[in-house]
Amino acid sequence: MRGSVGMMPVMKTWVVVSCLACLPTFAAADSASEDAVALRSRVGWGATLEPDRVAVSTEGGWNGGEARATANANVEAAVYHHASVFATASYEANARPAIGAAYQLFDPRTAAVGARISLAYKPEGFAEPEGELESVLVLSRSLGRHALRAMVAYGQDPDGKESDAEVGASFVHRTTDSFVLGGTARYRRGLALKMGEPRWDVIGGALAGYVPGRWRVEVFVGANAVDYARVQSGAVGLISIGADL
Repeated sequence: MRGSVGMMPVMKTWVVVSCLACLPTFAAADSASEDAVALRSRVGWGATLEPDRVAVSTEGGWNGGEARATANANVEAAVYHHASVFATASYEANARPAIGAAYQLFDPRTAAVGARISLAYKPEGFAEPEGELESVLVLSRSLGRHALRAMVAYGQDPDGKESDAEVGASFVHRTTDSFVLGGTARYRRGLALKMGEPRWDVIGGALAGYVPGRWRVEVFVGANAVDYARVQSGAVGLISIGADL
């Protein structure tokens, strides 16, 4: 995402999720712990669940469509019942921070549909206070060893000169107690652009992870395409290391 705050798309989806969450729960406490192995996958996606206490993760790799390296580090801490705060440092064309807060509306381990909403402020750089706001809603459904996820996001700068929208979907399967496999795809469309920003970009591929206890090591391999003055495409490879402390 390169943008942020328009909450209308998020709020409309929230209403749907609120109705679905009234369905009977289907996960017991023991299975809830097992389901979290797939639900806590983050590579190429981000957080689906609130942390129990503190979650840390790093991710880095190659963005073939834009022919450059990419990296980020994130720490998130629970501060109240279902509420958490997080801070991120990322690097693509330049280094930039982000701070935000998230709320777990519904837990997919105990509700028919899980939902997590977050809002982050992303300055243009560490020495540049001007930036953008980003709102993200992640929906999830746990089906035993399977986890289905969907994402909708909207971004906008404070004066409305830049904005974009993004959607995504993901499937993760827990093959054994410690291994997960799956796939993920995301599409972003620029709605209001400044010079040099892409009109759209898309990414998709396969993921695999080793999750020994509270640690995670995940890889993502796929491809992406970006539309600047012309469409650029290439291979994408990411590796993520994280822990739920």
